[in-house]
Amino acid sequence: MLNRQKTIIEILTRAQRPVTHLQLTKLCFLLRHEYESGGGSAFYEFVPYKYGPFSFALFQEVGKLVAQGYIEEPSTKSWTISNEVTADTSRLDKHVKSDIDDLLENYGKLSKNKLIERVYGSHPRFTINSEINKLQLHPKAKQAVFTAGYEGLSIDAFLDMLSRNGVKRIVDVRHNPIARRYGFHKSTLNRLSGNLGIDYKHVPELGIHSELRQNLDAQSDRNRLFDRYEETTLATSQSAIDTVAQYCSEMPSVLVCMEREPCTCHRARLAPLVSEKIGLPIEHLMPDAN
Repeated sequence: MLNRQKTIIEILTRAQRPVTHLQLTKLCFLLRHEYESGGGSAFYEFVPYKYGPFSFALFQEVGKLVAQGYIEEPSTKSWTISNEVTADTSRLDKHVKSDIDDLLENYGKLSKNKLIERVYGSHPRFTINSEINKLQLHPKAKQAVFTAGYEGLSIDAFLDMLSRNGVKRIVDVRHNPIARRYGFHKSTLNRLSGNLGIDYKHVPELGIHSELRQNLDAQSDRNRLFDRYEETTLATSQSAIDTVAQYCSEMPSVLVCMEREPCTCHRARLAPLVSEKIGLPIEHLMPDAN
């Protein structure tokens, strides 16, 4: 069991009562953003959603804990710890445990409305998609051809990065958009991004076959691959490049692949061609961008 899942178990155990989905989400958000421990290593990230901050990964992993019997769902909108299964949280960091105690003392008994009011008031950026109260408008992106890689990021951290930068469309340029990390398979990425009002397009013609991307041990190996990519795929795929250019001209769009660093990804060779066609600068989005 992952440490972040143990944190969920600890919160539900100490709450000693059913906790609604909304309450657990907001409590985890406060733990992540307002406590020194941040919920522990690799704790959940959040995106602005219908009721403020939300974590797709949190819900997906709690679903697994329910299936495994650690957590029960006494109703369709609440969770509680299972009485039949005891999870070992003894190795959970003491600072996380201390923060959970303080979190529940301060916010564990707040009503739904009071908890939402507390979160919204302190973190208005996460209200941009709220159906309750929008305290901040969607950020407006500068005119650019954006690129981004999801390597090392959770789906929530990745989508939040796009949201912060005003991106409205993902242009997936992977040849075969499957991924072990939750959220980045084509169908899941399409669904989750759509929930945030971010459009999704897939242009497989501009990807590189996975078998060609094996054993790239040095940057020089990658450069040779990308040179070949320019000479073959890009030289013979003008229609697909035109399609991407059209997508990027219609709304703020980001060319997406896996690699974090643009220099290790073929999107760095594709972006200049798109940029030249529509006369917009290139901007590579990075996880630490504000």
